[in-house]
Amino acid sequence: MEIIIGLIIIIIICKILGVSNFVLILCGLGLIELIIIAMTLFFIYYTLHLFFTKKSEASFTKIDLPKKGKFKVAFYMIDGEEYPCIFPRESIIGSKVYKTDKKYKVRFSKSLKKVYDKWAVITCTVGLGFSIAAVIITLGIIKQLGLML
Repeated sequence: MEIIIGLIIIIIICKILGVSNFVLILCGLGLIELIIIAMTLFFIYYTLHLFFTKKSEASFTKIDLPKKGKFKVAFYMIDGEEYPCIFPRESIIGSKVYKTDKKYKVRFSKSLKKVYDKWAVITCTVGLGFSIAAVIITLGIIKQLGLML
């Protein structure tokens, strides 16, 4: 809420100073572009990190909140130790996806002490693809709008 009020105050000050609506829209698009670039960097980091993980066989144990987390994640048992998944659990089809009596092929990150299950791998690859496409498309839109100045 504070961010929205701050943005409204900035817009009012810019209008008082005589900034055109076109420039305000271009600045808004630039801010959105920065957020999309941050999202792309997030997915690049986790996708690159995925390449340095080790294939392991694990069994699903539970869905719970990790120690320093806000979202419920799947926990897997690897070599007698329980590790959380890197991304939140699949909530829409969770009951059909996670079964305790089944062995899963996962990728284990020693440095993060977390697991990439197949849903986390899909999230990384699809998220990376869509975020790169979003950056390319939005940069093209901003470029076209900038040429209109």
